[in-house]
Amino acid sequence: MIRKKFFKLLGLLLLFALVSECVDYAATDKIPVLDLNPEDRIEYLQNLTPDKMDIPLPDETEAEEQNKTEENESVAYLADSISPEIPEVPTYSEEKTNVVYPKEYRRLSLNFQRGIGSGNEKIASEVFNITGKTSGYNIKDACDVFDYVNQHWEYRYEKKGEFFFGAAQTINEGYKGDCDDYSIVISALLKNMGFNTRIVTATNESYGHAYPELYIGDNQETTSEIIRYLQGRYSYAENIWYSGRELEGGKLQYWLNFDWSGSNGYRHPGGIYFEGAEVIYYPDGLIEL
Repeated sequence: MIRKKFFKLLGLLLLFALVSECVDYAATDKIPVLDLNPEDRIEYLQNLTPDKMDIPLPDETEAEEQNKTEENESVAYLADSISPEIPEVPTYSEEKTNVVYPKEYRRLSLNFQRGIGSGNEKIASEVFNITGKTSGYNIKDACDVFDYVNQHWEYRYEKKGEFFFGAAQTINEGYKGDCDDYSIVISALLKNMGFNTRIVTATNESYGHAYPELYIGDNQETTSEIIRYLQGRYSYAENIWYSGRELEGGKLQYWLNFDWSGSNGYRHPGGIYFEGAEVIYYPDGLIEL
């Protein structure tokens, strides 16, 4: 299912007040925000209790039971399926060297790039640990990475929202962190496999969140093959969500949601999106508002 984005930017004042306050939106009701000026609104949001702003992943027992169910449902399909290749990394010909982004966005972009780019030897070792491969990766391998990370992830609330851990450090600490740490780890693993990701930060009137997306091509045929694979592997998924990025001339790139939140309470690639005003960060520094 492809979505369209119509949300207005809430402004620089909310960006760093919200980006680290991750939320599993499917598990909680939205908290209304009063009609306040920007400064008072930030204070109001920061004073919300952590259990309202941040919902951890299921505990170990629940996750283990869910993983067994998912494994059983997908075994028959995976035995006979052919896994589509993920297209090559796209180029960004529309990026202009004279663009100057606001300081807050540039800082966040650099934090993402540094976190993803650190500890490459550890990242390569972890990719092999998960997939048993050193090359020739496809959508099955990307899904294996998604499943592995989500099975081992332990949510950890971070009060200092502007501090970003490197991917290797988060892995060494046993996959503990919040939404930006998760986005960095997933992006680092997929980048090492030769895939392209982007990180999206989204804020609405109550919450902030960050999540990764995986590039799955610029033609509908390739995208459809990948979606069919996902529908077979994750048969319990209500929908597979991805987004379209329009280029000059009307051509589209397709990006698969790789967030930890999934429809129907399950976690799978292509889960339902967190909705809010978005800022998109690409691996080479391009920022889209």
